[in-house]
Amino acid sequence: MKDATKGDLTASQDLSAGALSYTTSIGRKFKLCEVIIHASVAITETITITRDSKNGANYDHVLSSRDLEDEQDLVFRPQGFCGFNEGDEVRVQVTNANLTGSVFIVIKSQEMN
Repeated sequence: MKDATKGDLTASQDLSAGALSYTTSIGRKFKLCEVIIHASVAITETITITRDSKNGANYDHVLSSRDLEDEQDLVFRPQGFCGFNEGDEVRVQVTNANLTGSVFIVIKSQEMN
């Protein structure tokens, strides 16, 4: 898994070894532009994208949740402005109920002042 202060963030997981649970560590204010998820084969799994609040789990909220059924790709683009404060992060989770394939994610963000 790769994190950076600028640029695209990437992560991957072999679903036969476990579910994907990736949380960014951007550490600055940013705008979420899109989350791209690609699987190596068609998968039937649940993908959840969450705002991980700096204020704790009681303040987290799901931005998107989707059940893929024999699909390989999901692109999430927030509708309207999706700004994150310093300390807020993005968490992406993919279940591994079927123990098949690998998933690759790209998180695109834009720095805010």
